Amino acid sequence: MWGRQSRGKGFILLVFMVIFSLGILGKVDTRLHIGGSDWDSESFLYIHVDDLLVDDYVTEALLGNEESAVTTIAVDGLTGIASEPQAVIESEDLDREVEVDISDKEEVQLPSAKAEEPTTSRPEEQRPTILVHKVQSGETLWDIAQSYGITVDTILSANDISNPNRLKIGQELQILTVKGVLHQVATGESLWEIAQRYKVSIDEIAQANSISDPSRIQPNTKIVIPGATRVLARDALLVNGQLQKAFDWPAKGRISSPFGPRWGKMHNGIDIAVVTGTPIRAAADGRVTFAGWNGGYGILVIVDHGNGVETRYAHNSRLNVKVGQAVQRGQIVSYSGNTGVSTGPHLHFEIRHRNTPVNPQNYLR
Repeated sequence: MWGRQSRGKGFILLVFMVIFSLGILGKVDTRLHIGGSDWDSESFLYIHVDDLLVDDYVTEALLGNEESAVTTIAVDGLTGIASEPQAVIESEDLDREVEVDISDKEEVQLPSAKAEEPTTSRPEEQRPTILVHKVQSGETLWDIAQSYGITVDTILSANDISNPNRLKIGQELQILTVKGVLHQVATGESLWEIAQRYKVSIDEIAQANSISDPSRIQPNTKIVIPGATRVLARDALLVNGQLQKAFDWPAKGRISSPFGPRWGKMHNGIDIAVVTGTPIRAAADGRVTFAGWNGGYGILVIVDHGNGVETRYAHNSRLNVKVGQAVQRGQIVSYSGNTGVSTGPHLHFEIRHRNTPVNPQNYLR
C-alpha cells in the first residue's frame, strides 16, 4: 500500500512539474506571482534608507493615481503608502531589495543677511545765528530773503532800514538764519523784561544766544529772540543807574495833589483825579508783586519792573490782575476808586527806585 501511495504522489508531482514548465500556472492566477510577466504592476516594493530625509519632491514622486495598487515602502522600520512606485525606481530586476541612499543629501544654507555696518552720522554743521550780507547790484529785500529762506520782516527787524525799497550797493545787512528778530539790549534792560515783552521764555533766549548767565547781559548787545516776528521797542527805565523819562501815564486826568510834603507828612506819589471805575494801566512792563488790600492804600497794585524799579497804584475799587502775573505797558491792572485813606475818588500813583519814592512827574512822558 505504501508503494502505491508513493507512486501516486510521484505522479502528482510529475503532473505539477509539467504544468509549471508550460507556464500554465502563471496564466491561471497571476496573483500568485509565479512565472507571471506583470510583477512590476502590482507588487510589494521594499526600500531601505539609512537616513530619512524626505523632501516634497520625493513625496510627489511616490504619490501616483488612486486607481493603482497600493505599495508599501519600508524605511528603517517605518511604513508608508505610495502608488506608481515605478515612477521612482525603474528596474527589471525586482527580486532583490533596492537600497536608496540619500544620506549624503546636500544641505542648502540660505545666505545670511549681511549686517549693515553702523553709519556714524556726523552732526550737521551749525550755521551762524547772524550772517552779514552785502547788497549786490539789482538785489531787493525780497530776493535776499528768498535766498536765505527767511521773510522780509525778519531782515527789517534786524537792520535799521529807513526805506525798504531803496538799498545801497555794498550795504551790509545782518541776516538771521533762524525765525525770529534781532533785539538790541537797552541800558538797564534785563533779560527777564525782554522775555516778558516778547512772550518767550528766558531759557529759549539764553539757548539761542549761548548766554551762560542770563542775569548779566551787556547794553547794546544784539540778541536773537526766537519765534518773534517784529521788534518790540521799549525805552529803558534805567540808564547808568539813573531813572529815565520813560513811564507812561497810568490814567488821564489832572493832578489833584503833587509829590512832596503835605499836611506835615511826605506824600510819596501824585494823585490823579478820576471818577470811580476809570481803567488804570501799567506804566511799563513788569510783574505784579502785590494785589489786594493794604491799609491806607486801600486796594493796591504793585508792579515790579526789574532793576529795583517799581510802581504803585492805590485806592482802587477793584483789581484786574493777580500776584505773579506779567503785565505789559498800557495793560489794565485795576479800576480807580475811593478805598483806604482817601478824600474822594482818585488814583494815587508812585514810582520807586530801590524802595525810595521819587517824583513821578519827572519820569512820566
